[in-house]
Amino acid sequence: MIQPHADVSSLSDRIAQLGARVLAHGLDQPITRDEARELARAQGQDIYELFYWANKVRIKYVGPQVKFCSIVAAKVGACSEDCSYCSQSKHYDTHVTPSKMTVEEMSAAADEAVKNGASSFGIVNSGRGPTDRELDWLQAFYEKTVKEGNVRPCATLGELSPEHAGRLRDMGVQRINHNLETSRRHFDKITTTHTYEDRLRTIRIAKEAGLSICSGGIFGMGEDWDDRIDMALELRDLGADVVPINFLNAIQGTPLYQKQPPLSPTEALKIVAIYRLILPDRELKIAGGREKILRDMQSWMFYAGGSSFLIGNYLTTFGRTPAQDHQMLRDLGLAYTTFDEVEHEADPAAARANGLSEGLMSRRTGAMVALPVLSQ
Repeated sequence: MIQPHADVSSLSDRIAQLGARVLAHGLDQPITRDEARELARAQGQDIYELFYWANKVRIKYVGPQVKFCSIVAAKVGACSEDCSYCSQSKHYDTHVTPSKMTVEEMSAAADEAVKNGASSFGIVNSGRGPTDRELDWLQAFYEKTVKEGNVRPCATLGELSPEHAGRLRDMGVQRINHNLETSRRHFDKITTTHTYEDRLRTIRIAKEAGLSICSGGIFGMGEDWDDRIDMALELRDLGADVVPINFLNAIQGTPLYQKQPPLSPTEALKIVAIYRLILPDRELKIAGGREKILRDMQSWMFYAGGSSFLIGNYLTTFGRTPAQDHQMLRDLGLAYTTFDEVEHEADPAAARANGLSEGLMSRRTGAMVALPVLSQ
């Protein structure tokens, strides 16, 4: 039975009560909407109580190790959609120049991701959804990746029909990323060229095709805590296996540029912690914006409940170098697991760009990138 809380004397005690319940019972006694609202009231020292329980829940239900994921933007720019956070939309004047990678370049980026320890590697395409011709182009890459068996093949291609979802499954794709981005209520403030229901439909189609689901959102786009909680509960109901948590890094030229104050590090980590208590056994992937928003508290993302993160670049901006991320794990005493579920010690010396042509996953200081490398 869910314990009443009339005898709880402080918010810190209430956080401990709810955290202990999730730790003991997981999704058998899930956090309710009203309870999530209680957790969202945490401020000051209460936030650290929230982190404490989120970390214990992460370790019990997901494990102490972390995972890496990498992505590559194979088709960049000229997108028909008007997502107000996205520098790839043709509606906005940004740094992105439309381009398309070759199969050889995608394979080289996947090889580099594997060498850096990634367990999953995703191809990300701009646009409303894939065409048959685009799937023809991607098939050779996915079949090669499956044959090598070193990394989980993933895809972020926009809206999918049942036929396209089935074809992706048959060519070896194991996981589809299609983010909700925000709550149903807030969605039309962010995007007008497609609907929240369009996004839900693609997730359901992918799931019916037998594909693993990666779906999350972007925080700091003017949403409130009710929006954040609504999306977490929706993702729980959908059965998302992986939930990417992105923090808005507004790019010049997009409508959200300089329109919203950036999240504070503790507010961002509070989002991670509350998502961990709502989604105790899911992989929470800390993705876009972590360097800019978390700053010196970046390593706290695990203590707050995060269990995986992107290594390498994002879609049109650079991440930290893989060596920096390996050093962070080594300093924390955290191991990582690869696609074969083997545990590894972090190795900063080996985690670096591997001399590919123009460094497909390497940082070019002071530049924006319209190449590599998930969450869109």
